[in-house]
Amino acid sequence: MNKQSKYVRLADQLLRILKHCRIPLYLHRKSNHIYTVWQHIVLVTIRQYEGKSYRMFTDWLVEAYYLRLFLQLSKIPHYTTLQKFNDRINTMMLGKIISSFILFTHPRHIFAGIDATGFKITHASEYYTNRAKLRKKYAKLSIGADVLQQIICSIKIRRAPTRHDNIDFKPIVTRISKIKLLSVVVADKAYDSEDNHVLVREKLKGFSVIPPRYENVPVWKTRGKYRKEMKRGYNKILYNQRNKDETIVSVIKRVFGEHITSTLVRMQNRELVFRCIAYNAHRMVNMLVIVRCFLQSLISHCY
Repeated sequence: MNKQSKYVRLADQLLRILKHCRIPLYLHRKSNHIYTVWQHIVLVTIRQYEGKSYRMFTDWLVEAYYLRLFLQLSKIPHYTTLQKFNDRINTMMLGKIISSFILFTHPRHIFAGIDATGFKITHASEYYTNRAKLRKKYAKLSIGADVLQQIICSIKIRRAPTRHDNIDFKPIVTRISKIKLLSVVVADKAYDSEDNHVLVREKLKGFSVIPPRYENVPVWKTRGKYRKEMKRGYNKILYNQRNKDETIVSVIKRVFGEHITSTLVRMQNRELVFRCIAYNAHRMVNMLVIVRCFLQSLISHCY
């Protein structure tokens, strides 16, 4: 019951987010109306927690009585139903769901942090990969998060590990600026570029903290006004907030795993998107628990 109660809280939080961002109950008016889009999204998201295949997850739903009761499932869906929904759902809709988590907290500005990490596509061990001289394949996930609340706001997925992370900076930051005004944007040396500073400071009216890559190069040899400013010195307190991006990546890999089970590229991308949705729901539930415990301790102290 303890595990199912956790999933019920996650489902409740997800349903609040779906209602807040006005996700329709059905994708088409002529659909069979057996399951709603909300029910499908909650089930596919919770599957990331269990780390099971679609077939094993639907078998697990037989035991998850309280979750089925909360979602008002008339019957347990076939595993191919969840597969087809994951393949059919619009990517724009999933991006809207991810951005709605930060809107649900009603921030005035976003303190954004940019980072990237890789997820393994195969379950082959490191020993076998090196021994067989196989090419290491992984999906690159770039995240833009509000580091103050540790909630993911925007993501970008690529399948080219040889490409530099810097190419994902502009689309992620631009997408975050459309959600709320930017206050500060922090990133590591991989995103060191004068164009990135100009984008944040002059076009998006924020403040960027990106350390220069070549520390031994003197200031007078460094190109760019803002890169020279970073070379002279930057606020370490602001930059150290970027470590919370590392925390987000660590939580995703520890809770949901660092391997991707899908085989098709499109389904692998969807799996990473739902993993980010699951993390945001996980974070929101933890924040509500912390606030509730604080209020209870405050009330008990007053009396």
